[in-house]
Formats: sequence, C-alpha cells, structure tokens
Amino acid sequence: MTTVTSNDIQELKDLLSAMRQENREQMISLREETREQMISLREETRKQIDTLKEDNRKQLETLREENNKQFINLHKEITEVKIITAKIEGTIQSQAVLTQKIPDLIEKVGELKNWQQIAIVAITAFTSATITWFIRGGNLKP
Repeated sequence: MTTVTSNDIQELKDLLSAMRQENREQMISLREETREQMISLREETRKQIDTLKEDNRKQLETLREENNKQFINLHKEITEVKIITAKIEGTIQSQAVLTQKIPDLIEKVGELKNWQQIAIVAITAFTSATITWFIRGGNLKP
C-alpha cells in the first residue's frame, strides 16, 4: 500500500473543486438553454394561438355573413308564402258564396230532371196514342 500524502489530498480537493465548478457551469448553461428554449416555445405557441384566433375570427365572420344571407332569404320566402296564402284565402272566401249555392242548384237540377222525365213520358204517350190511332184506321170509334 501506498501512503496518501497531503499533496495527494490537496490534488483530490482541487480536482473535486474543479469538477464542482465545471458541473455548476454546465448546470447554469443548461438552465440558460432551457430558459431560452422555453421562451422561444412560448413565443411560437403565442404566435400559433394568435394565428388560430385570427383564423377562427375570419371563419366566424364568414359563417355570420352566410347565416345572415340565409336568414334574409328565408324571411323573403316566408313573406312570399304569406302573400300566396292570403291570396288563396281570399279566393276561398270569394268562392264560399258559390259553394253555399251548390245545394240549391242541385235541387233545381233535380226538379228539371223530373220535368224532363214527365215530358218524355208525355211525348211517348202522345206518340204511342197517335200510332195506335193510325193502326185502328184513323177513326175515334172504339
């Protein structure tokens, strides 16, 4: 075994001190690099968020415009439908009077049918009587 001298111990202390100092410097540089990376990541993230916000605003604005146009079109169509409905209701009301007269007209047509039947029967009777008269020789004696 060899003996450890105070010089050896001093060298070890110096070596340890140098290593500590080097480790501290590395830690400090790593911290700085990490901070810089975090700062740059934050900036990039903020930029991306800002661009996304702007894109979303633009999309919302276009959607609003499209919705407004569709709403206006629907409003116009509803107005047209109301106008057409009013015209139809007016026509129905004007024809309601005519519809109420239909039963009276049917009754009158039925009466005409009866008179037509009576007339046909009368004409047929007259014709058959005339034919019978000619067949009997044209005299009125029985």
